[in-house]
Amino acid sequence: MFLRDFVARCANGYPEKTAFIHRDTRRSWRDMHERSERLAAAMQSLGVHKGHNTAMLARNRIELAEHWFACLKTGIVRTAVNWRYSQREMLHTIRDCDAKLILIDSGCMETIAGDLDDLRREGRILVGFGPGHGLEHDYETLLAAHPGPATYPPLAESEIAMIGYTSGTTGLPKGVLISQGALRDSMVHIALYSTYRAEDVRLYVTNPAGINIFQMCFNLVTGMTTVVDDYETNRFLELVEEHRVTAVTLIPTMLTRILDVLKTGHHDVSSLRQIVYGTMPSTASLIRSAYGTLGCTFLQLYGASESVGPVAGLRDPDHKRAIAGEPELLTSIGRPMLNADISVRDDEGRVVPTGETGTVWIRSDSLMSGYLNLPDETAEALVMSADGSKVEWLRTGDYGRLDGRGYIYLGDRKKHMIISGGMNVFPAGVESALAEHASVAEVVVVGVPHPEWGEAVVAVVSLSNGASATQEELIAHCKSRVAKWETPKYIEIVDELPQGHTHKLDKREVARRLRDSGRLPWNVS
Repeated sequence: MFLRDFVARCANGYPEKTAFIHRDTRRSWRDMHERSERLAAAMQSLGVHKGHNTAMLARNRIELAEHWFACLKTGIVRTAVNWRYSQREMLHTIRDCDAKLILIDSGCMETIAGDLDDLRREGRILVGFGPGHGLEHDYETLLAAHPGPATYPPLAESEIAMIGYTSGTTGLPKGVLISQGALRDSMVHIALYSTYRAEDVRLYVTNPAGINIFQMCFNLVTGMTTVVDDYETNRFLELVEEHRVTAVTLIPTMLTRILDVLKTGHHDVSSLRQIVYGTMPSTASLIRSAYGTLGCTFLQLYGASESVGPVAGLRDPDHKRAIAGEPELLTSIGRPMLNADISVRDDEGRVVPTGETGTVWIRSDSLMSGYLNLPDETAEALVMSADGSKVEWLRTGDYGRLDGRGYIYLGDRKKHMIISGGMNVFPAGVESALAEHASVAEVVVVGVPHPEWGEAVVAVVSLSNGASATQEELIAHCKSRVAKWETPKYIEIVDELPQGHTHKLDKREVARRLRDSGRLPWNVS
């Protein structure tokens, strides 16, 4: 059984039940099955078949799910282009996966409009949806012209179903290869662990790119209704009240803003049953305030694109224990879920004693198959079976420790990775972008504490002899080359950067000086 079978089964079991809501548009499960069937047939008519890659550039819309369902049915590989990527990152994603067909939301057209002719010359098929997209193929016209049925080719569990792009150590996104079997196992286990049920109304407002399409579509496992929209605090609260939402997924930054708005008392959130959060740490004070204000259950999840979603969690009883007198539990990512084993190991791969720090390793049937076009990075991340036929373990690169009760505590994450507002930022990519500026001699990018974003991306640069540049000029330079969340919030220009004992630039010392300087704008009283 594959996820494509779930689409038809939801249509049979819940034909009239609303599957998705986006603003004024509602789709029943019957609608989702029929429209994804039409899209699947349309893609096949355009010469896109099993094993071909397709890309979608869109914000949160129902068409995301329709496209994914169509890909699942046909064995076409689904890739998302993050709408918040820079132009360079968008084009890298499309060309790296060699997308044969690209679906583009009219609301995202501006970012990529100047490259459409090049993409056409490369032989890529462009399909637009939404008002005024102006492309040669229109999504709704294709659906109307192709009633189906689509051709369902045979599938194997090891075949690639989707590619989720994530930030890479080279500064460009890298494609995580995810198989049919890994997707199915991950979705089923997460839906069970998160206690989702058919009666739930779930609100999804986080970014749909990367592997997140399956998080948007957990209703495929349960039949529940999902409301999709982009995040804005007041709009979020209006949607909860309007649709009597019972379950949401947030990052702590969002939760902080929601609690601030709720102090006015103008929104009814009494329908909320559960809040799932992750991607960045929370604090005891935030969770205590959230419990007192919202009165629902909380679940923290830990995972990565490479683990195909969450593999560990801090459940509601753990949160209650933390509030009652064990606040250190909130610095934990919880215990392993039932679909994963987690161990902490040294550099030689040996399990370290309880309480000692090492690298977090994950074993699960829902791990990635590797990175697209990156064999060295794949070999570094994955431990294969002796005959090379099966992935045994994932080396996460996250540093952590296990306590005597089985709780996992993370230390430094993926060396110098920054988590700003729940988004992962690898400093190397930002450093590479800044280094392209003619005036920059050396650059270090680090994460420093920020009251709203958890961490902020900050750069310290030295200039070439006789060169000049301002902070504003360098930030503007970054904005044209990296994603919005990767752009430094503050850049300091110094005469010389500190070096370590091996003459490498000392990131730790740079971060320490910044924290202690009192010059960061958000720390100046």
